Amino acid sequence: MRPIFLLLGTLLLIGCKEQSAESSTVHLKKEISEMYHRHIKDLKNLNHTKLMTHYLDVDDHILFGDGQYWGNYQTVNDIWKNFIGDTQEILVWNLSNEHINLLSNNSASYITEYYNQRINNKGDTIKVRGSVGYGLIKVKSEWRIVTTNVSHFEVD
Repeated sequence: MRPIFLLLGTLLLIGCKEQSAESSTVHLKKEISEMYHRHIKDLKNLNHTKLMTHYLDVDDHILFGDGQYWGNYQTVNDIWKNFIGDTQEILVWNLSNEHINLLSNNSASYITEYYNQRINNKGDTIKVRGSVGYGLIKVKSEWRIVTTNVSHFEVD
């Protein structure tokens, strides 16, 4: 009788570990998705200071754009500062095909496609479609972007 209880206890522990790992994965992916949706909210609000809190200022921060090396953290900062400075209003910023791949409990990749419409300071409506991939690490319980690979093109 005793071996059966031992077997049942072992199976219960294994089952709980699998559920716990699955639950942890779901939780981490939710954290990442929520972080990026806050990123978009800060962008729509044209809040450069809050927007940049999603990026980690490290020496090896890398930005690639449209197949070319664009720069580092300072480049990201300058691009968003110029983008926000030349924008009166963001009308639409839609995401699609979001994919989150956990590499560990504190590193992941986030990939999505986007479509946006904005009114620039000249009053022109600019429509852009593209995709972005981020390398993320978790620092002090917050997910931060450390690499960016973006492609974008204007559409009619």
